[in-house]
Amino acid sequence: MKIKNIIYLLFIAILGSSCEDVIDVDVDQGPEKLIVDAFVNNLPDKQVIRITKSIPYFAKPGSEPGVEGATVAIVDTTGGNTKLFLFADSGKGNYIFHPDASTGDTFTVGHNHILLVVQGGDTLVSLATMNKTALIDSLQIKYEDGSTIGFKKGNYVELRAKDLPGYGNTYWVKTFVNDTFKNGIFDINLAYDMTQTPNNQDGGEFIWPIKYGAINNFQEPKPTGTKIRVEIHSISVETFYYINQIFSENQNGGLFATPPINIGTNIFNFNSKKKRAVGGFFSISDVSRKVVVIP
Repeated sequence: MKIKNIIYLLFIAILGSSCEDVIDVDVDQGPEKLIVDAFVNNLPDKQVIRITKSIPYFAKPGSEPGVEGATVAIVDTTGGNTKLFLFADSGKGNYIFHPDASTGDTFTVGHNHILLVVQGGDTLVSLATMNKTALIDSLQIKYEDGSTIGFKKGNYVELRAKDLPGYGNTYWVKTFVNDTFKNGIFDINLAYDMTQTPNNQDGGEFIWPIKYGAINNFQEPKPTGTKIRVEIHSISVETFYYINQIFSENQNGGLFATPPINIGTNIFNFNSKKKRAVGGFFSISDVSRKVVVIP
C-alpha cells in the first residue's frame, strides 16, 4: 500500500508540474490597420475623432499609437449649401472640432454627412445620416428599501422616455456619474425601438432593463450630491449591430466559445495604389440629455 501511495503522489506531482509549463504562441500580426473612432453628435461640446494604428492581439489595450498629420473633415451634403466641418489635429491621434450653433457650425438632424480622412496618401470615406433621437421626459429618483433581492437600500435613477413612433429606431443610452462616462462593456445600453431587440414593439416607454436596470448598479447606491446625467443618442441600425458585435466578441470565451472574427467597419479606403486596411466606425447622433442630483 505504501508503494502504491508513493507512486500515486509522484503521478500527481508530475501532472501538477506539467500544468505550469509556459507555451509560447506565435501569432501572425497581419497587416497594420488605420483605426478611425468617429462617434460625433450635435451637442455643443467639443467633438473628437481619434485615429490610431492597430496593435498585435496580445499587446496592452490602450497602447495604440496615435496617427498625426491627417486631414479630417465631415461634409454635410444635404440641401444646396454644402457645409465643411474641419477637425484640427491636436496631437496623439486626436482631431477636434468646436461646434458653434450661432454661426451654423453644427450638425443637423436628418442630414447626410460624409466623413473624409486623408492620411499618408490614403483617402478614407464613410457616410452616415443623423437620425432624430427620443426625447427624455425626466429623470426620476426611486428609493429602494433593500427588501428586493439584489438591491441595496438607497436612491437610484429611472429614465422616463418613449421610443419615437415608427419601427426601426435605434439608440445608445449613455450614463454619466459626476460627468464621468460609464464606459465598461456591461454599461453598454442599447435600444431597438422601445426594447433591446427588434420585436415589433413600437412607440412606448423604454422597458425596465433600458430605463432602470442598465443605468444603475443596485449594489452601489450613489451618495447624496452625486450628479447623474443620462443621454439618449440616436444611432443607425448598422451602428446598433456594430456595437453588439463588439460586446459579443468581448464575451466570446469559455467552453462554448466560437472562433473570433474581425469587427466590421463602415469606413472604406478609396486609394487603389496604396490601400491600407481600415477599422473603426463613423456614427453621427442627435442627443437628448437631462441631469439629476441624488438627494
